[in-house]
Amino acid sequence: MENLEKVELVREKCGVSYEVAREALEACGYEVLDAIIMLEREGKAAKVEEPELVVEIAEALEDEERSEERSERTESKAASAWNKFCAKCKELAHSGMDTTFVAERKGERIIALPVLFVILGMFIWGATLWLLVIGLFFGFRYSLEGKGALVSDINDAMGKAADVADDIKESVA
Repeated sequence: MENLEKVELVREKCGVSYEVAREALEACGYEVLDAIIMLEREGKAAKVEEPELVVEIAEALEDEERSEERSERTESKAASAWNKFCAKCKELAHSGMDTTFVAERKGERIIALPVLFVILGMFIWGATLWLLVIGLFFGFRYSLEGKGALVSDINDAMGKAADVADDIKESVA
């Protein structure tokens, strides 16, 4: 609950001015119930049946606490999801930098780049994929160097794609 809302609550419940309510709250460290009790002791609060006042204040404070708890849980879930997303992106970026994309022609290595650059190139400049496909018809062979079974599976697929391009070239020629 913001200070202004607390001042308004004390002002309503005690029938005092904003200034008196603010001063009472400041003196009590912005504890609403303590400020109301202080104003009653000083005789500044309007006479209200105590049980009603206490129940209303308690309900208002409980509602505020529940609202803050819900807000904190929502923020906590969002922060947790964001942190997981960032950790996964970081992990993928490291994998992309640890794995190397290699282009060879006639057994000679032409280029070797982190695979992350090739993937980003495909997203940033759409012609990257077409250049790779056209390169197959000019005798380029592509492979990945790095860890994991996925790398060997991808290399097998790229080898087959190069073989298909060679077969098409031969059938056209």
